[in-house]
Amino acid sequence: MAKKPKLYKEKVMKYKGARHYLIKMEGDEHYKHHRWDAPAVVPITKDSEFSKGYFLNGIEYDVEDFNEIMQERQGLPWYKTSAGKGTSRH
Repeated sequence: MAKKPKLYKEKVMKYKGARHYLIKMEGDEHYKHHRWDAPAVVPITKDSEFSKGYFLNGIEYDVEDFNEIMQERQGLPWYKTSAGKGTSRH
């Protein structure tokens, strides 16, 4: 059985004292900051030039707007399944 191709690629990278969560959708040329459940830019050192950044599909939101969007969301994100870890859906 062939694996189903993913519609996106995820990447996490450290840059200038911060961890950046990136996503690239199929057909896109570049990666964008994106993270559903937490900040997409997370400082990991005190001298980082970055502060927490909340991004969805490359668009930056302030904390209040991000939390409001998350509260309005229903169900699981498109990249997660309802099955728990370690279970398969056969």
